Amino acid sequence: MPAFSVSVAFFLLITSTSVIAGDLFDMLQRMSDADKEQNYQGVFILRKSDKLSTLRVTHGKDENGVWESLEALSGEPRKVIRRNDKVVSVFPDRELITIRNSANRKPLHPQLPENIERLEEFYSLNQLPDDRIANYQTLVVDLVPNDELRYGYRYWVDKNTGMLLRCDLVAEDDSVVEQMMFTSLDYLPQTPPSGFDLKQYEHYQQQLLDDPEAEASTKLPLQWAINTLPDGFILTQSTMRYTQSSLLENAESMALSGQMSAQPDLLHLVYSDGLASVSVFIEKKQAGEKHLQGAATMGAVNAFGNSVEGYFVTVVGEVPEKTVRSMAQSAVRIAQ
Repeated sequence: MPAFSVSVAFFLLITSTSVIAGDLFDMLQRMSDADKEQNYQGVFILRKSDKLSTLRVTHGKDENGVWESLEALSGEPRKVIRRNDKVVSVFPDRELITIRNSANRKPLHPQLPENIERLEEFYSLNQLPDDRIANYQTLVVDLVPNDELRYGYRYWVDKNTGMLLRCDLVAEDDSVVEQMMFTSLDYLPQTPPSGFDLKQYEHYQQQLLDDPEAEASTKLPLQWAINTLPDGFILTQSTMRYTQSSLLENAESMALSGQMSAQPDLLHLVYSDGLASVSVFIEKKQAGEKHLQGAATMGAVNAFGNSVEGYFVTVVGEVPEKTVRSMAQSAVRIAQ
């Protein structure tokens, strides 16, 4: 049986035939909060850039926090496990494990955004006819951007639990550029056992993706700015990282002297309106290195590369091409 954790007033609200926009935003916010309390296991399909993937997800919440696992049922065997802010990826064919710490604790599969009420300034919300997904009755809503600089979202949400069962990323012409949809889903009465122990993979190669040296350098003053941003986009992250060439230099230095010599040389900026996000990568030009010049597209992801004062600026995100182009072309260095 589903774990019902929403009030009677909530049920009355979502079953009404017509809900004004403000109430829709409030309702989705409560659905988003309810979603995080669920224990469940299911299978969903993910379509990106005309490529289909099938994945099994398990989600649980216990006294130690939230954990979830994502297992690929098509393509290369792989499994991702998240426990609070620790993410472990397992690649059996390569006998490889990667470990990453992520303070933002993003879920492994699409879910309703946490701050839906804040989005009302930049998106409009329209209710569509109800539908059925994975044998559950769903409320269907369109989150329509108020400009042409971001995609729209179409949500199918389980009326009883607030669970997001389908999500379409919608372009300006109403075409679907990316899609997630559950094909089966079981709500669990209690937290399922994770059944994961790193000890069983002791013979695998392990890679720690976080770099303490890079994180230590994030307190350097910001020397770049993006002058053209969509309304509502703010800087949410600024970190320095190593490029591939500096990593090789570090490896050689460690082999010869036992000390690291290179400094992080790739500035990574993230801008977001709370739903859509865009990454900006800035690095110095290096002889012989190739960088993206102009536009590139892969499914919902657009990128644009631009040369600025001896640096390469590359902007990437699930936003329209015009957005990454304007951001890349408006990047400027700040005098120190």
